[in-house]
Amino acid sequence: MIQDLKGAAVIFDLDGTLIDTAEDLVASMNHALGEAGLPPVAHSEVRHLVGHGARAMLMRGIEAGAGRSGSHAELEQGLKSFLDHYAANIAAHSRPFDGVIEMIEGFRRRGAGIAICTNKREAMSRMLIDTLSIGGLFDTIVGADTGVAAKPDPAPVFLCLERTGAKRSVFIGDSDTDIKAAGAAGLPCLIAEFGYGPLTLRDRATASFATYGEAAPMIEKLLAR
Repeated sequence: MIQDLKGAAVIFDLDGTLIDTAEDLVASMNHALGEAGLPPVAHSEVRHLVGHGARAMLMRGIEAGAGRSGSHAELEQGLKSFLDHYAANIAAHSRPFDGVIEMIEGFRRRGAGIAICTNKREAMSRMLIDTLSIGGLFDTIVGADTGVAAKPDPAPVFLCLERTGAKRSVFIGDSDTDIKAAGAAGLPCLIAEFGYGPLTLRDRATASFATYGEAAPMIEKLLAR
């Protein structure tokens, strides 16, 4: 088998890039809001906050339902409720985006390292991919709490490169946070148009794609440089 991509790595954001997790995350947020006596929030209201973590989603949910900012105590209690519910229902609806697993398997056969760089907590990230039975595809998972910083700081990207031993890499994301992190780490960044965003910095990305069928040749070209 030709391993022409040995020494290269593909680094993926998780939520909205690799896995479609929004429905389960919004359900857990609305569970937490319900326990606090607040009304549920529509999917469209918080979709763009998925990549910013549970706390940001809860803050927006409380603002929408109560018409004010949440107190520290409300946020802490809501976060516990959110995370407990999410852990128990982490893959009720979440699934990999079409074509991404087949693409990863193809790059792995050619010797490429595969990493996840996410602002989700590492334990939750591992629980999600293990529940989906795809944990064996990844050489490392770097979460917001794995190292000293979260994206858009480039530190977690550099940690992925260190752990995979990659000399060349490409970052696959879906938001401004990913574009900033990849840029700060000196990596090309491809953006999934179907992700959660926000994408105000689209012009700073290397390119974007609508399907993983489109993404595969883009990644291959960038890794061949």
